[in-house]
Amino acid sequence: MNKTEQEKADHERLVTVYETGHEGIVALVKSIFDEAGIKYLAEGEGVQDLFGVGVLGTGFNPITGPVKFKVMPEDVTYAKDLLKEIRESNE
Repeated sequence: MNKTEQEKADHERLVTVYETGHEGIVALVKSIFDEAGIKYLAEGEGVQDLFGVGVLGTGFNPITGPVKFKVMPEDVTYAKDLLKEIRESNE
């Protein structure tokens, strides 16, 4: 399997562990994952304001939806543990 095929296979295995449309929380989650060494994909980031609609008080762009943080299956438990306090403070 070449590098491109491996990246595609890894991408298909990714699991969503957190969703938010709040820019501050997006930055916080990225910082937490970077510090912990967790590889992640922030799906939908960068297209939040692409359509000029912006983000509503509901925490997401009505066209693109929230940013979804995805990690490899083997990192799901650790990632969720790291984000537990963020989840509890937002619910």
